[in-house]
Amino acid sequence: QSQSSTNPVKWGILSAGRIASDYAKAISVTEGAVALAVGARCRTKAKEFAALHGIDTSYGSYHDVITSPDVDVVYIATTADHHFEWAKQSLRAGKPTVVEKPMTLSLSDTQELVGLARENNTFLMEGMWTRCFPAMHKLRQIIASGELGQIVYCQGDFGWKFPIDQPNDRIWYKESGGVTLDIGMYCAQIGRVAFPKGQLKDVRATGTVKNGVDYSVMATVTYQHDDETVEDGLLQFAVTGAANTEERLVIQGTKGRATLDSPFHVPERLRIHKDQGRGETNEVVYDYPLPNDPFGVWNNPGSIGFCHQINEVSKAVREGKTECDWYTWSDSLEVALIVDKIVDQVRGGESNDMTKSAYQ
Repeated sequence: QSQSSTNPVKWGILSAGRIASDYAKAISVTEGAVALAVGARCRTKAKEFAALHGIDTSYGSYHDVITSPDVDVVYIATTADHHFEWAKQSLRAGKPTVVEKPMTLSLSDTQELVGLARENNTFLMEGMWTRCFPAMHKLRQIIASGELGQIVYCQGDFGWKFPIDQPNDRIWYKESGGVTLDIGMYCAQIGRVAFPKGQLKDVRATGTVKNGVDYSVMATVTYQHDDETVEDGLLQFAVTGAANTEERLVIQGTKGRATLDSPFHVPERLRIHKDQGRGETNEVVYDYPLPNDPFGVWNNPGSIGFCHQINEVSKAVREGKTECDWYTWSDSLEVALIVDKIVDQVRGGESNDMTKSAYQ
């Protein structure tokens, strides 16, 4: 028997909410992993969650999960405004920690968590599960090979209809709500995939605000290269809470393009089009079906794909690593900076309203 099956990595889950439920289900069908404990602010909810998911231990507090000597990894699935405080406690307790996206609500808080993880030599990962899918691994391999030539730009979109009739939903929280902190990072993280040797140069965003939070956003991120003969690279994306969008990603190179078909944050199909002249390409398709799904019903589509992240985290923890190879601390810091810039610009930073000057 393999080490993973005889000595599974034991997960402790903070929260009994919707994402936590999907994650617990994915753990239950991932070899070498087991959900050992769950903590919630309400003990009754924790007990009900544990009974539903076959988890041995439930606590009426998050702290008890973090301090349990039997828990190997802590997964923080609270609302985003509580990620920072509980991640700090988990890291201070020396627990390998996975924090659901966004890791925190600001670059400065994310920097503090990374510093704490480094200081304590403890594993820390933001839950960017998209990076752990085989299709994403293949995409990065193809970009690195030079098959697509120099990457010129990438374009993506992601949108889902916010619950307009539910004013108390977490998505409308002033501090932690809005489309950018909810799903913007899925698009923002693509820049590092497309331009692995580039440096962040500029972030420009415009958008609309609803109920005090960013609602629809169009952003352009520019990357520069040390080699001055290489053109700057561009990442452009749209995210919205007003519509369910196609959610497709295109990465265009000088020799061809890569497309992650919808939904690109749960990528199953990668299409490579190699340039054969203007308007002519040869297509190669790589299919990576989701793992077998015994449940069928999830709170969020495609959540069986959490298995890929659970596997990568379990592997890293067994090997004594402090970072996941597929989504590093540097990745989280860069995305936090991009998200900060977008939220500041869209929610009311410097005004770029030109209607008065343009039409008078």
